[in-house]
Amino acid sequence: MKHVKRYFLLLAIICVTGIVLTRPQVRYLAGQASESLQSYYVSARADAVNEKGFTLSCNGTMLDIENMRMSSQMHLMMPLSAVVNHLRASVTVGENGQCFVQGQCFEDIAIITNTDDTLADRGPENIWIDMTEAASALGLVYQWNDETREASLDAAQSEELPRRYDLRENRVLNTVENQGTFGTCWAFASTAALETSQTNGEILDFSVDHMTMNSGFNIAPTEGGDYNMALAYLAAWKGPVLAADDPYGDGITDTSLGAVRHLQEARMIEEKDLNKIKSMIMRYGGVESSLYMSIQNAWDSSEDYEPMTASYYYAGNERPNHDIVIVGWDDDYSRENFNHMPENDGAFICRNSWGEDFGDAGYFYVSYEDSNLGTSNIVYTRLDKTDNYRMNYQSDMLGWVGTLGYKEPSAWFANVYTAGQDEVLRAVSFYATGGQTTYDIYAVPEYYGAESLEHPVYLGSGYCEDGGYYTVDIPEIVRLRAGSQFAVMVRITTEGSERPIAIEFAASELTSGADLSDGEGYISYDGSQWNSAEAEYGCNLCLKAFTD
Repeated sequence: MKHVKRYFLLLAIICVTGIVLTRPQVRYLAGQASESLQSYYVSARADAVNEKGFTLSCNGTMLDIENMRMSSQMHLMMPLSAVVNHLRASVTVGENGQCFVQGQCFEDIAIITNTDDTLADRGPENIWIDMTEAASALGLVYQWNDETREASLDAAQSEELPRRYDLRENRVLNTVENQGTFGTCWAFASTAALETSQTNGEILDFSVDHMTMNSGFNIAPTEGGDYNMALAYLAAWKGPVLAADDPYGDGITDTSLGAVRHLQEARMIEEKDLNKIKSMIMRYGGVESSLYMSIQNAWDSSEDYEPMTASYYYAGNERPNHDIVIVGWDDDYSRENFNHMPENDGAFICRNSWGEDFGDAGYFYVSYEDSNLGTSNIVYTRLDKTDNYRMNYQSDMLGWVGTLGYKEPSAWFANVYTAGQDEVLRAVSFYATGGQTTYDIYAVPEYYGAESLEHPVYLGSGYCEDGGYYTVDIPEIVRLRAGSQFAVMVRITTEGSERPIAIEFAASELTSGADLSDGEGYISYDGSQWNSAEAEYGCNLCLKAFTD
């Protein structure tokens, strides 16, 4: 009997042990089944939502978008064209779903719905972008309400401008320098604005001398200039260089110096858009602007300037004659601080180039109501290190000199280059000659004549709220062979414009150094029939290509 009891006891132990040993496997299989079932339910829910339809709003405004849908993972998918037109975004698409959205790289968020999977069939209408994933790049938060079938994209945070802001209290700025008797205020303002755009704690002092003596424009340092000259110099990667390597005022320059930073974007702010100026200062740094100064140096005097409060206000009709940098503002700055009072309080804080003996250690207040300040403005919004791209293919060394078009807001333009080695197209850059500009970007990896421009590869589209100079990054998709020709192409549309293409040409003695022999550009009304920019219009096109 004892043996029987021992037998049953041993059998019970074996059974319990078996249950314990096999339990984890049962749980594992249950987990697999649960995940599969969950995926099935999500996919079924997406099918139901797509069948019944749903709504989408952005910051409280309902969007009427055709062909948007939910993916099998219940992610909001929008046609690329709708992302650009409704959300004012920039999107470029590479291989295997890789995208740049507003310059931010994403993996596997694009779906291309063409049937034969060829690059020639890509277009903004058959590429879908996963906005559930990409919303953050636009500063938006995506939400879904399952009960009401409502999707929403709302600003992650609203920008509220403070009544007072001073860049000197938020970033370390270089000391104010003195331009002396030279007409170099434009270069001092440009380099100072560029210096303030550094947000990573760097304090670089850029050379004014190198900018004025290597701009490529036919003008002496004593004769003045403007920010368009500075922008052309910077976009061409001629500079900036360090002031320590090319000091100011010695009458010589070192042409062998290479740029220590690469400017890739600058925005031009609309005339007298004071709130936009303030917003740009907070987001990017100092805004270069111009005004009419009725005094000529730190020791001069006029009824427009009050030295005791370092306050300036000009209400006349003279055109601007001096460039400065706006570094802040004070909405409550009293009108009584000015020699002759404006109607209202409020002033910008400006950085001059007359040394620290002028104003408040080189800074002064200018009334919001000044006749000229804020009418012509530029802010440098993307300054890269020099390892961003290996090569800058370009023919517009003097930048945006004039415009070209067909008396329509839209036009096509393309530049042809020869690859110096086996490389990959990484970006293109061009000018938006006005605000509210949209663009489509294409490339021809193997260029064999103007007829090959009729069959480009679509790379992406975007929107520019402001006029300016823009670089658009491209995921890896266009590979170039050493010694072969390739083309980059843009279809650009600028609301209210009749000539939306920026060009370089010898418009005057100032730009007489424009060289047409280094470019091969084409323009078109419809993207089918192309005309030579150099041969028929005597100009280079402002369209660069960047490679690695």
